[in-house]
Amino acid sequence: MQMKRTNQTTKKRKKASRKDFYMEIRKSPGRFLSILFIVALGVAFFSGIRASEPDMRLSGDSYFDEAELMDIKAICTYGVTERDVRAMEKADGIARAEGAYSADFLYSAKDEQQVLHVMSLQEKMNRVTVSKGRLPEKTGECLADDNSEFKIGDKIELKSGTDDEISDTLKTDTFEVVGLGNSPCYLSYGRGSSTVGDGSIQAFLVVPEDTFDMEVFTEVYLQVEGAKALLAFTDAYDNRIEEVLERVEELVDERDSLKDEAKEKLEEAKAELEEGKEEARRELLDAAEKIADAERQLADARVQIQDGRRQIGEAKSTLNSKQKELDSALA
Repeated sequence: MQMKRTNQTTKKRKKASRKDFYMEIRKSPGRFLSILFIVALGVAFFSGIRASEPDMRLSGDSYFDEAELMDIKAICTYGVTERDVRAMEKADGIARAEGAYSADFLYSAKDEQQVLHVMSLQEKMNRVTVSKGRLPEKTGECLADDNSEFKIGDKIELKSGTDDEISDTLKTDTFEVVGLGNSPCYLSYGRGSSTVGDGSIQAFLVVPEDTFDMEVFTEVYLQVEGAKALLAFTDAYDNRIEEVLERVEELVDERDSLKDEAKEKLEEAKAELEEGKEEARRELLDAAEKIADAERQLADARVQIQDGRRQIGEAKSTLNSKQKELDSALA
């Protein structure tokens, strides 16, 4: 009996709520329609985004595959040698490895300094898409960021943002823009951060690899085996990269430790060399002092010899004089 009364009470409340709802709509139909359209618009946008997500992933993955975009970028503390690149390429799970150069420089434009990221043109990975002009072919030519204010034919003079001379990194500091394009390394309008200038990179430049005058690469790009067959921005792709990334980090740490050990031995050898130089300098000073003493003794001996010769001359003169007196007396 009580349950029946409860059901009746619930029905009355629902009926009253429904009645209040309709009354509110009648009182302010404009507000109701506004809320209805806002909700409908939001649902439409959300449905559109969710429906376009698979297509966006497919389009992005197709672009990455065509541009041969790297899967992993490895940077070592002391740079990357050609031997390091070969060692990483032979690592388990790595399909290809390619060394590259890059550095940040300052550029003066419109009474302000901008930071430009200069990177080398690669053969295997990270293929640049040319929108205007052509790719750079020799030292002094560059391809500029398509989203920058540079135009074909512009001259760009770079300045070093550190204490090092620009000649320690590049063979020239002046470049002519021969093309505009995009790099798969940059997927958004942001160009990353830097340790020079105001810390924000405004644009990138692509130059031939032989424009850099460096003994080692600044980074190495890696492609993971089986990653190209997986769809980008998915858990399967991320898990595959993470699996190989752990081995790459171990390899990089190992290469760094070897270089640390080599640097420590080099410092020890330098210290031994300095000690040897100091000891040799002391021995040279001792020898020079002995030579000086011998020269002084030789000079004294020469003086004594001169005195002896003078005494002999005087004795001969005295002897001749006495001889003459003796001859005269005998006569």
